[in-house]
Amino acid sequence: MNLIIILITFLFAAFFVACEFALVQTRPSALEEKIEDLDKPSVKLNRAMKMVTNLNEYLSTTQVGVSLAGIILGWIGETFFVDILLDGLAPAHLNGATAHTISVIVGVLLLTYLEVVFTEIVPKNISIDMPMKVLMLVVTPLHYCHVLFYPFVWLLNSSASGVVKLMGLKVANESDEVFSQAEILNLSRSAVEGGELEKNDLVYMQRAFELNDKVAKDIMIDRTQLEVIDITSTVKDALNVYLQERFSRLPVVADNDKDKILGYVYNYDLIRQQQVDSSIRVDKLIRDISTTPETTPITQVLSQMIKKRTPIVVVVDEYGGTSGIITDKDIYEELFGTVRDEIDDANDQYIFKQPNGTYQVNGKMTTYDFERYFNTDIKGFESTETVTMAGFIIDNYPNIKVNDVIHLENFDLKVLDYENSFINWLEVTVNPPQKRIEMTDPEKNDD
Repeated sequence: MNLIIILITFLFAAFFVACEFALVQTRPSALEEKIEDLDKPSVKLNRAMKMVTNLNEYLSTTQVGVSLAGIILGWIGETFFVDILLDGLAPAHLNGATAHTISVIVGVLLLTYLEVVFTEIVPKNISIDMPMKVLMLVVTPLHYCHVLFYPFVWLLNSSASGVVKLMGLKVANESDEVFSQAEILNLSRSAVEGGELEKNDLVYMQRAFELNDKVAKDIMIDRTQLEVIDITSTVKDALNVYLQERFSRLPVVADNDKDKILGYVYNYDLIRQQQVDSSIRVDKLIRDISTTPETTPITQVLSQMIKKRTPIVVVVDEYGGTSGIITDKDIYEELFGTVRDEIDDANDQYIFKQPNGTYQVNGKMTTYDFERYFNTDIKGFESTETVTMAGFIIDNYPNIKVNDVIHLENFDLKVLDYENSFINWLEVTVNPPQKRIEMTDPEKNDD
């Protein structure tokens, strides 16, 4: 009789443990998707949705069930196993106290082993492996168990909430659960591995988070690369610049000063005007251009472009001078990657792979683009306020010289061209990821 009670108690304990992990592992969004796919309402799915959205209440029910099963097993199981072991030790002719002690120790260990394996680990693993299927199997009996235990569960939850409040802590609530960016991305990576999410969706999600953390200075075209035309230039002059540089929009400045950007001209307007009279000045075709500080979030820059209906924005520094410009294409490429049109160069502007396996990198390449190109995360970049590779190196190694080599994690950065306090080109060698940030002076190596 005791054996039957123990087996039934084992089943009940395994049932409640399976319920607990199935509730925790099943996402409300997965249930919502199933409910939406059905042609008619499902009692099981509605009950399951109620359970996963009221976890505290139903988890308390499972905990009550597990606790009751544990009490019964401890009460009946220990005696049952001790009696069996005492009968087994009888031929050994041990004295009563010794035999009883051995039986108790072995009985408790055996009962604990069986309980942990069959009522904890096995149902837990099954529920984690297929939470939705398990939940659909247990939802109806769990519902009735909850109704049966409800008064006791209510008393336990009320008592626990009171104790938590006395400790000065906030009572947990399912609706208070929030996920950080890192957690969302980790969940999304798991979804990609499980085939529930497309890899491109994860890429766009990651780029969207990164875009939200960037400011204008991070993605702008710096002033040294700006091609501008003076306000006194003619349409013919502007068209010549357009044909040479192939930019669809050209900033217009006063006195050939990039700090005095007045607006921009559009190649479409220039071509139309050329058919009428190419000798007039570009000030007749100038379009308005807006400005924004270097620290403006990219999302605000995009909103500014949409509001003012301008695809180009001038980025100004703290002194009011021009730092660079941002176009709508620069922002879109942060989300969708580099988009090359008919006039873009076939090769990347800032990085070239050499025949010997090294890379020649322009100093103007941003640290973010460097990480994205090599598919890596460099901790040294996280604490720097500089944007470009040249800026990072000069900021951290002010005494840098030509042919000096910097070991940046698993990258060797050799300075190839350094003039006017600016690093134009670097040679990058990719090594196994073992090295720390340090600098090697070739003159010392020659000693």
